[in-house]
Amino acid sequence: MLPEEQRDLRVAAIVVALLACAAARFTGYGDHGPLEIVPVLGAGLWFGRRWAFVVAGIAATVAAVSALVDGTWDLSMTAVHIALLALTAYALGGLADRTRADESELERLRPLQDVLAPRKPPRLPLIDVASRYIPAQAGVSGDFYQVTAGRNGAAIVVIGDAVGKGMDAARRSTFVRANVAACAPYADDPAAIIRTVNAGLVHQYGGSAQFITMLCVVVHADASMSWASAGHPPPISLADGEPIAPLRTGHPLGIAPEIADLEVARAQLPAEGILLYTDGLTDARPPGRKFQPFGEARVAAALRELDAPSPEEAVARLARAAEVFSGGPLPDDLCVVALRSRFERAWHADTVRPPTSEAGRADEQVV
Repeated sequence: MLPEEQRDLRVAAIVVALLACAAARFTGYGDHGPLEIVPVLGAGLWFGRRWAFVVAGIAATVAAVSALVDGTWDLSMTAVHIALLALTAYALGGLADRTRADESELERLRPLQDVLAPRKPPRLPLIDVASRYIPAQAGVSGDFYQVTAGRNGAAIVVIGDAVGKGMDAARRSTFVRANVAACAPYADDPAAIIRTVNAGLVHQYGGSAQFITMLCVVVHADASMSWASAGHPPPISLADGEPIAPLRTGHPLGIAPEIADLEVARAQLPAEGILLYTDGLTDARPPGRKFQPFGEARVAAALRELDAPSPEEAVARLARAAEVFSGGPLPDDLCVVALRSRFERAWHADTVRPPTSEAGRADEQVV
């Protein structure tokens, strides 16, 4: 809603423009042309299609009356004039209405997006976590992540991407997050979590082509990790951007009640940490289909250039690199989550995290 003062000023400007057009018509001053298009443009841009048509009707009436008064009435020219004003009102007013509707939806859904991809992930005792979310242009998508405590001291980290945008995609993603939160206290098997969430999603919405991809990573108290994927890219190392281990993914959530052949991979959490991401990162590209996407190779190169980055450094660098590479709004929503152990030395093995600075390297050599 516009502030009352600003709305009154705009109404006054349109009235003044109409009066100026009428004065020019009735005094015969100058070459008139389609003078009335100016107030119609203002009404369409500021108030939408309905008021643009009202102003166009008033302007067309004034033009027709002035033509009758000064004896220059021409039916064909009057019809062209009216058609021009009507088309202007229809096109510009419709565009303004759609823009306002998009802005209104964005405002309504922004709190929901903050739930799906919180600006600050929760703090857990065993791992450091950092995240970034960048929407594609304006709007809300179904990209989401969740970090929560699981059974036996485990940390459960999920990231996902729902097909589509707007309220429907956000609602389905919210449902998935709620189901993950419900599973977390009772399960530390990523495949079991994915299957449970999928069953709930299909039960709630039915099998649909509006599917959701999701990666579920469980970091156990001994710094071992296990993960499973429902059609989502696997976790990669913060050291070099390479996948931690090969993994056969199952089909995405929401397609069928059962996900067959869902494989679980296991490894130690790398000392450097891992990165989870949606395809908005790898699919980032400049406008036009002639450009190649950002791709996995550039993700790996950006991480290697940082040399053992912290989770916060990694997500900040990748988000910035994708935006610069796109040269404008991203074609798809981007969500990245990085995590690593909070301990310099693992308590379960003689493993030391690589130093992240020259000072750290010197300290390690002294030790």
